[in-house]
Amino acid sequence: MRYPIYEFLDSVVFGLPVAVIDFETTGIDALGCRAVSMSIIHANLGHGNAEVVYNERFNPGESIPEGASKIHGIYDSDVVDCPSFADCYSREGGIRELLRGRVLVAYNLAYDWQVLNAELRRTHHLWEERYHWFGICGLVLARYVDSGRRRRGYHKLVAVCERRGIELENAHDAMSDAIATAKVLDILLGEAATKRGQRFYTMRDLWGFQRVCAIDFENGLRDYYRTQGKDTGSWVWTDY
Repeated sequence: MRYPIYEFLDSVVFGLPVAVIDFETTGIDALGCRAVSMSIIHANLGHGNAEVVYNERFNPGESIPEGASKIHGIYDSDVVDCPSFADCYSREGGIRELLRGRVLVAYNLAYDWQVLNAELRRTHHLWEERYHWFGICGLVLARYVDSGRRRRGYHKLVAVCERRGIELENAHDAMSDAIATAKVLDILLGEAATKRGQRFYTMRDLWGFQRVCAIDFENGLRDYYRTQGKDTGSWVWTDY
């Protein structure tokens, strides 16, 4: 199997086929939580042709904590008759087919990618069928472009969209967040290219740029956590 990282590295960024994903989950631990909903948007970068191709809720097989339900509005009673992620992944026209042949995009790629891979592990699919660490992250681009401030919430999707006149209809709804991510991504790519004085010609250029920015941010955050005596946890951009 040819993994996306090798299939797309030399692809031109403009027009690149992407699958924008967003999950709502049972918690904030990406490796331990369960997906309760997922949305997938198909688009070609720079074309403004975002299309919702998937929007489903899942029965996570465990109770949804009240705190999580208050954030995304999905309760146990809403998903009791829904299929599991595993059921939806392999079925005809399901998640697997809709992600195939496209570069993954998420606003917080590190989080959504880990959720996706954790769910895939639970389906007992072979490793070759999982998505290796590769894609485009809106949050990394937003932190680079909007680097003047670091206050709490400044780089959240809703705030980044608001500063660019993009309406996020229902924050913490998978479809609304995915649509907003697809819209703001084209803007952020242009702004990042302008700031660095060079546009991203290929996915290799963009992937390398993202990793440098994200690893630098993770290094700073790890240093801060050390001063606080906190467990630093998982560092996806640095460790994968």
